[in-house]
Amino acid sequence: MAKKNYLAAEAVELYIGNYCFDAIRILETKEYRMSQNHILEPISINKNWLSRLQFSLPRVYQMLIEQGLNQVTLSAEYTVKTTVTRAVTWSLKDVRIIWRYFDKQGNPEAQNLIDALSEDSLISRFEQVWGESRPVEQRRVDDCRILDTPRPWTKMFETEFECNLARITKLHKKNIRNGLYYWEFIYGWMTPEEKAKLDIVNPALLNGRRKYKIHQMLEEGTKQRLSPHVTSIFILMKSANSVAELRRLVQRQYGVDQPNLFDGWNVQ
Repeated sequence: MAKKNYLAAEAVELYIGNYCFDAIRILETKEYRMSQNHILEPISINKNWLSRLQFSLPRVYQMLIEQGLNQVTLSAEYTVKTTVTRAVTWSLKDVRIIWRYFDKQGNPEAQNLIDALSEDSLISRFEQVWGESRPVEQRRVDDCRILDTPRPWTKMFETEFECNLARITKLHKKNIRNGLYYWEFIYGWMTPEEKAKLDIVNPALLNGRRKYKIHQMLEEGTKQRLSPHVTSIFILMKSANSVAELRRLVQRQYGVDQPNLFDGWNVQ
């Protein structure tokens, strides 16, 4: 097999909301690129999805091509924080098209990224005319979706949701272990920084539960965006007879034909 040629590149860390990416720039052409893994990992999509797209999802592939997907990848080598990385990279236009596709499919992480990019672009234009800019750390604070204090309780999950979850997990609906599946299917979009803040403002008590429900700690826009996702998961859950079957249904719902989409979540 011929050795793959890697283009020389440089990279710096870039934050979009609370997501951290390698902002890659090809040395020769000065073109900006993003690695394939960094496109897919933040939105919980298997890293092989783009490689298999043309063959496993031809209709989706053709639709994205019609929307302007170029699918010209470059293999680049760059260093961030003394770590040498070799990566398959895509153009920023392709990144936008891919995230927009998953945004329209209801993927909550893609929705968050598209929202962050849209709002941040508007803020940046205001800052440009005023000659101001926010430092990276301030952007991360401003874009955090976890509140400092809880909102008053309102219903987020119907009793039928809890009963169906208990049915497929074979656990009592009040069993604390069911919380693992709320994290997997509902709250998996949280960044490490947001989880860390949640543990500070609403820590787990000695019994393992939290004083306030997680959705009480979400800023209003995030909670509103999450509501249709909860409904979607509930509809799929009613058709499932096990957690494994629900995972497969969720994979198909989000356009990912990969049985190992949730590998690494450490949920039994």
